[in-house]
Formats: sequence, C-alpha cells, structure tokens
Amino acid sequence: MNYNKILKTSFIIVTFLIIIFLINSQILENFIWKSSKKFADFTILVSWLECNYLGFDVYNLEDTKKCPNFNSIIFYGDIWLKIPFNETLNIFYLNVLPFLIIFLAIFTLTNLINPKSIFEYSILILCLFNPSTMLVLERLAFDIFVFLFIIFINFNRIYFLNWIIIFFLTFTKIYPALLGINIFLENLNRSLKKNFIIIFSLVLISTVYFYLNFDKYLISVIDGASNSGRAGYHYLFSLNTIAKIIKIFDVNYIFLIVMTYSLFFCFTVFIYKKYKSYLETTLNNIFSPKGKLFLIGGCVILFCYITFSNYAYREIFILLLVPFLLSSKNKNKFINLIIFILTIRFLFLFPYAYTNIYDGISYSEGERIFSNYFIFFIAIKGILDFILMSYILSIIFGGIKKFVIYKKNSNNLI
Repeated sequence: MNYNKILKTSFIIVTFLIIIFLINSQILENFIWKSSKKFADFTILVSWLECNYLGFDVYNLEDTKKCPNFNSIIFYGDIWLKIPFNETLNIFYLNVLPFLIIFLAIFTLTNLINPKSIFEYSILILCLFNPSTMLVLERLAFDIFVFLFIIFINFNRIYFLNWIIIFFLTFTKIYPALLGINIFLENLNRSLKKNFIIIFSLVLISTVYFYLNFDKYLISVIDGASNSGRAGYHYLFSLNTIAKIIKIFDVNYIFLIVMTYSLFFCFTVFIYKKYKSYLETTLNNIFSPKGKLFLIGGCVILFCYITFSNYAYREIFILLLVPFLLSSKNKNKFINLIIFILTIRFLFLFPYAYTNIYDGISYSEGERIFSNYFIFFIAIKGILDFILMSYILSIIFGGIKKFVIYKKNSNNLI
C-alpha cells in the first residue's frame, strides 16, 4: 500500500469517527436543527415499516395512532412498505444501517474525488463537514440513500437492476424519476430507439402500478403536503429564494417568480456563450464515469432547485458534481471559476447555518418578522445558489448537445 492509499484510508476512518462524534455532540446544534432522536428521519421511515408489519393501516390516521411507535401517517409511496421487515431487521435498521450508510457515503465520495493534494483534501473536507451535509447525515434523510444509489447505478453494468432501483426510488419519492436519464448514459452504443423502448416499457409498468395503488398514493401526497411541507425561509435551497426575500417588501410574488426564472435562464445562456470554448474542452470527458455522474447528479439537483422549495437536504446532490469538476480543473478557467464559487459557497454555509439557528422567528400583527442580518445571509445564499446552478445548467446543456451529436455521428439514432 503506497503513501496516498494509506493517507486516504486514514482520512476515511478519521472522518467517520469525527462525524459520529459530532452527531452525538452538542456542537452541531450551532449549525443544524438537531432532533431529539438520532437519525430522526430514518427512524420515521422504519416506524412505518414496523407499524405495517404489526398489521396497522399506515394510511389510516386513527388506526396508525394505535401503533406503539407511531410517528405520523405515511407520506411516502406505498412501495416503501415492500421493504422486508421483522424484529431482527428492525434492530439492524436502527442500530447498524445508519452507521454503514454514513461510512459508505464517506468512502464512496473520498474514492470518487481521490484527493492527491492539500487543495483537493480541503474541498473534500468542505463537502463532508458543511452544515447541509451534516444535516442529512444527522437526520439520515432519504436523500442520502438516493445519493448512494445514483453512484451505484452510474457504475453498475447490470442494467435491469438499475431500472428496478429507479422504479423503486421514483415510487417512494417523485423526484428520483430524473435518474431515468441514466438509461441514455449507461450504454452509449445502445440506439435511441432501444432507449425509448426501455423508457416506454418502464412508463407502462409504472402507469399500471400507479393505477393499482392510486388511493394510497393520493393519501400519501395529500398528507405529505401537510406533514413534510415545503421550506420557508430557513435552510432554503430553491430558485424561488430571491423572490421570497423581495416579497417581504410587498412586491407581487408572481411577478418576482417570472422575473427570477427569466433571469436565471438568460444568465445561463450568457454563461454558455461566454465560456463556449472552455466548455468544449470540459465536455471532452463528459461521458467518462465521473462525467456521467455529473450529468445525472446535475439533472437531479437542477430539477429540485428549479421545481421545489427544498430544505437543505437536497444540497447533498451537489457533491456528485465535485469529482468531475476536480478532475477537469487543470488549466480550465471555466471549471476553476465554478470550483471557486463552490468553495466560497461551502464556506459561507457555516455563518449562514449559524444565523438560521439563532435568528428566532417573531411575529407582528400575525406577520413574520425577520432580522436584517438574517435577510442578508439568506439573500447571499440565494445569490450564490443562483450563480452556481446557472453554471451547472450551462454544462448540462452542453452535455445534452454533445450527446445528440455523438449519437448522430455514431449512427445510433435508430
């Protein structure tokens, strides 16, 4: 084992131990909303499995309340209840699996980035220890499982298994349907006609499954809207952020949304045209394993950013972009600029998260009142997200264009 492997292995072990220590300490309470229960989000998921196993109707509030470990009526898809469960597995899920998932996340990201310099180790440390990542790990939110499955399907060559995973994740939460882009990337020599046949078959199966379970999904969607909700102003990751802030000053919100979305796409076009020559160099490796991971992760994070008012959990998918960015940084002004923005954003998350914790919510005549420094910090965060996502979208757009050209030149369109 050479020096770099020893250093990397030591880093993984030490990082794992530090993260477990932080999860069990009060230090994180300065940066994230810690729950009274460790791995609180995952505990709720397991409680639904347990209540279903004990014979309670988890889609019926009155019946579910009778369950010994009742948390709430289920607001995930019915397919989640198909996961095996018994008393032995319950012990494994609650006491072993969370630590395995955290270790696996550290292990996979470290090996993907494969740091060889102080700078790359610094970026990796920021990826793992920033407040958004720590929030996901401390809660063990469902997004960390999607994160790991994205990495798996990106490298797995048993395609049928990938399709099953995408199907399962989609009918657990809606947004993982974007993982379907992997069908186009998993085998570049497969014709578009075959790709569309596969997608059509999956859509057909999905439609039948959804129809047979429509009532349960209707309940989970309605209850999910009332229980999980959407992010307000705290720990917000969304294109709507700037509009929400300006709305405080009594400006029409619909007008602000239209202007924000228009500006976002115009700025993306500007970036694409300005850095077109650098983009062409960047896209030379876009179909490498790390490049494909960038495309999948980028599509997922952009879809969530543009479509939903997300909590900071979803920012975990930004980490999927880092391996490709670091591997493409040499003498590439465009990529180096993105890495700079990403680094500034990671560093800014610490004062931003601290402000989210210590800025209390107060009301005046029934309306929320925010401190000036809180508005300032969320505005800066919103601007950094806006800029970073615009740069990412420009690469995604270039990658899609390159894919179409590649298929056309290789005569694999049909």
